[in-house]
Amino acid sequence: MGQYVVNEKDGKYLFNLAGSNGHILATSMVFPSRDDCLAAIGKVKTSAAGAGIEDTTVDPMVVVPGAKYRIFQTLTGNYFFRFYPAEGEDVVQSHTYPHKDSLLRRIERMRVEGDSSIAEETDY
Repeated sequence: MGQYVVNEKDGKYLFNLAGSNGHILATSMVFPSRDDCLAAIGKVKTSAAGAGIEDTTVDPMVVVPGAKYRIFQTLTGNYFFRFYPAEGEDVVQSHTYPHKDSLLRRIERMRVEGDSSIAEETDY
């Protein structure tokens, strides 16, 4: 399994979800407190596996209710996703990928590894 790695700088927190292969699957938004950061991890852990995919790069776009991976395209043509738990705003964002199929593989890996443990709480 992967791990959630919590980082702190100047009293603000974010996390990375690292896959079992060591690659970063997603990076969170910045949170004002550790508790908020841990709450966001909890939302990802409980909803990543069953979340739908909403692709904003196709026409017509089909709106997906509930937790979702929302796919976007940059002006340079690369693809990335933002993850929205069942309630609220986006929590994490992926890196960009030149091909949508690469991004879809990253989403599938996040579905599998989304319930990973938090690195600081892991027994070594």
